[in-house]
Formats: sequence, structure tokens, C-alpha cells
Amino acid sequence: MDTLNTIVQIVLMIVGLVCYVVVIKELWDDNSTYGIIILVTTLCTGIGGLVLFIWGWFQQELRGIMIIWTVASLILIATQLLFGPIFGN
Repeated sequence: MDTLNTIVQIVLMIVGLVCYVVVIKELWDDNSTYGIIILVTTLCTGIGGLVLFIWGWFQQELRGIMIIWTVASLILIATQLLFGPIFGN
């Protein structure tokens, strides 16, 4: 069960990362200055990912990606609450 939990959480993390890259690429194409600001704030404080997530929901053409990202994030949080994080103790 522990191996299955690890595989599920890693797959969900990869899905979230791919969605992040797709949305940051769309933001970069729209306005490269905001893309740089989001990347820097993500690397320095982590808040850039939240800002990008919110920005993505306001973009109509990204609705499908945002649904996938949201569902993957919610399932990841649920599995971490139920079975514990894989990078914990």
C-alpha cells in the first residue's frame, strides 16, 4: 500500500508540474514581464504558484488545464491527509 501511495502522489505531482508549465507558458506568451515575476516569486517565496493558479482560472482558454490542475491538487492533498506525505518523516 505504501508503494501505491508513493506512485500515486508522484504521478499527481508530475501532473501538477506539467499544468504549471503549460499555464506559465501561456502567461509568458501573453506578457513576458509577468512571466518573469511569477517565476522569480515562485522560486524565492513560493507565492508565485498561487498567483499563477488564480490567474489561470481567469483565462477562458485555460479552463481545461485548470480543471485538471485543481483536481490533481485536491486528490494529492486528500492522499497526503489520508496516508501521509511521501517526503515527510
